[in-house]
Amino acid sequence: MLGKEATSPSFIIGDLGYSLDLVIPMNDVLFLDDHLSLTIWYQAAFATGGLVILLLLWVLCIRVGRSIGRYRSQLITKKWKIIFEGRSPVLPYRPFLLITDSRYRVFVLNLWNECYDECRSIDATARLVDIAKRLPLQSWARTLLRSRQLHRKMLAIRTLERLGDRSMWSPLYSLITHQNPFVALHAVQALLSIHAPAAIPLLIPVISRRTDWSPLAIATILRSAGGDVASDTLARAATTGDQSVGARLIRHLPITGSPSGLSVLRHFLDASPQVSDDFLAACLFVFGEFQDPTDLPIVRQSLFHPTWYVRVQAATALGKLGTSSDEARLTALLNDPEWWVRYRAGEALVNLRSMTEEKLEMLQATLPLPEAQEILATALARFRQRRRAPLLTGTV
Repeated sequence: MLGKEATSPSFIIGDLGYSLDLVIPMNDVLFLDDHLSLTIWYQAAFATGGLVILLLLWVLCIRVGRSIGRYRSQLITKKWKIIFEGRSPVLPYRPFLLITDSRYRVFVLNLWNECYDECRSIDATARLVDIAKRLPLQSWARTLLRSRQLHRKMLAIRTLERLGDRSMWSPLYSLITHQNPFVALHAVQALLSIHAPAAIPLLIPVISRRTDWSPLAIATILRSAGGDVASDTLARAATTGDQSVGARLIRHLPITGSPSGLSVLRHFLDASPQVSDDFLAACLFVFGEFQDPTDLPIVRQSLFHPTWYVRVQAATALGKLGTSSDEARLTALLNDPEWWVRYRAGEALVNLRSMTEEKLEMLQATLPLPEAQEILATALARFRQRRRAPLLTGTV
């Protein structure tokens, strides 16, 4: 009885007091547990093996697809390069018009632009443009311009720019306000390439508002339209908008290599009742780079400006375009409370064409403040080193 009670648990059902004796041998329980474990193990093994096989098939399909795509790309490249290089006559339009796969069109347009970049003569470029116009590449680019994918949109802009498509002027102009700065800058470059005289007046207000555009990129793009045009456009854009943005634009005027924008800056400084310190400092920097004696009065006037970095730019500019009469002005700046002002004043004294080593030594002996003497000693050492450099080069 004790053994039976041990292997036959009783269960009381509800409040009726009935008891149910379930007699389950312990050996059968162990057999069922082993059978279930073995079944679960087999199922897990089969599932894992199936997943591995599926992954291998998936990898194999990807590799086969890539190989097929690579082979197809090579065939397409070979076929279109023969046409673009002029080694085969242009086929009738209908077979090309039936091409509706956008990926195929993108591939062909990319290939055309690569061939355009490889052209080394004007005749080769003109021939390639003529082939593109005889084929539907121009209409493909117009279609891609409406794409939401940025790389396709930029490809279309670059293609239309090189084709000189004036019929797309309005869509391209609408893109210069695009939220993506790269798309907007590509649109600006396209408008300048298509018709720069008409694009410049439209770009001036936009340049002054786009704070996300790099001034260096703007100057480089405008330079493609000509140095004088770029300089004048940057100066007008800098003087028509926010002066903080204008200061950033002005500093890239020397990249254009043209001083035509200086007259715009001079007129703005004379006519404006209030100019920000950043804007004035940027103007002084540009005046020093171009070294036009016409700007000497404004540079001399700014030597004693209350803002220290304005005095720094004024001293630097005066060292590049000053005369012997400016030696006293720069000497006075050696006593400035700001170290940078004193340092730039010492450099400016050395850069003056009228300065000699004897003058610097006499000036160093008469300076009352040790800080000014230290700055001038450094400038004097640099002056001597600069004078010895040509002598050492000649000796070698």
